[in-house]
Amino acid sequence: QTGQKGWQLASGGVNPSAIDYMTETMYTACCLTFTVYKSPVRTTPTGSNTQGNTPMDVSTWLCNKDSENNNNATSTSFVYTISRKRSSGFSETMRQLSNSSVSSNGPSEDFFKRLAGITDGGGNFDIRNTNGERVLRAIRMKTHNRDMRMLTHMQNQTHFGRIHAVRNKPYSQYIVSTYPEMRYLITKTNGTMRTRIKGFKESCDYVNIQFKEADYEIPANDPYTAGTVDTDGSITFNYNGNRIECSTEFRTNEYSKRTCLDYVIPGAKPYMTERSHRSGRVEKHSITFKFQSVQNMMPIYEYFMANRTYSDMKFYRVSKMKPFIEIRKYKTTPGGSPENRVYARFTLDWIRYQNPQWTKVAWTSKVLDKDMVQEFNEK
Repeated sequence: QTGQKGWQLASGGVNPSAIDYMTETMYTACCLTFTVYKSPVRTTPTGSNTQGNTPMDVSTWLCNKDSENNNNATSTSFVYTISRKRSSGFSETMRQLSNSSVSSNGPSEDFFKRLAGITDGGGNFDIRNTNGERVLRAIRMKTHNRDMRMLTHMQNQTHFGRIHAVRNKPYSQYIVSTYPEMRYLITKTNGTMRTRIKGFKESCDYVNIQFKEADYEIPANDPYTAGTVDTDGSITFNYNGNRIECSTEFRTNEYSKRTCLDYVIPGAKPYMTERSHRSGRVEKHSITFKFQSVQNMMPIYEYFMANRTYSDMKFYRVSKMKPFIEIRKYKTTPGGSPENRVYARFTLDWIRYQNPQWTKVAWTSKVLDKDMVQEFNEK
């Protein structure tokens, strides 16, 4: 039965390395440990054709697939790294994968909606003047090295592009630079881009595609917003307000001012602010949408359980919203009491995850006592 299920997944077009990126990469080779019979023709070592059914090792089929990582051949020594913690059952991410709509013809529609959000948040259309003409050289998406799995997931879904580390900076880029691949991405995201419209319109002209304007009132549970949070958003802890907040940011332009996030997370409405800041000698302007009330926490949690971020750090933080609601009342209990220590450990674990500079966060000194300093130094 396991073999039949594995073959159904493979023959149905499911990418054999579309895996649980929260518990490390896991190949589906473990469920393809069976022999596939290929008919009706086989090739003998001498090259002559012989009728009949020929056994084919599935590892050969998997190794002949293009690698999901910069087209390097996949080794026959299949990686089988199910997390020890989750080996007794399926993870939350695997459950989402099994429930998602996977098309045999390529990535799902939701993937491209999210990709539009990723591009609006941290993408770039590299358009240059070449021999008097405007030429689209590449489409790029940039993220912090901590969140590189976002880039590898895009590469795994599209089966093209390359990942390039930015020299002397803690960032990496996913780069698509061939005409057919750029045209494919532009076609698939046309009608869902909302803020980087100037470059996107020019890119549409370059690949001879008519630009489609998106609905700037983003509908409920649309994955677009998860993409913007992945690249240019944040999940933060407001110690004074005793709540976990979610925000996303866009460059200020005529299109971002029209963008409406009032309905994308049912039951939660963001507060919008405009701000200016200097980066070197350049003054930058941006619009921030922030979900910043206690009542917003459960709707935010439910939204990201359905549209998880590719950033493990942000997903970890948002996944703690529900248990935090249960213990946030302990903040005002006497210092050193069992309840207060439960609150302190929870918030410190929350801020420490994939954050090497957690000790520089101002509020941590308010919840750390001498015993806890020693406890966290030993971890």
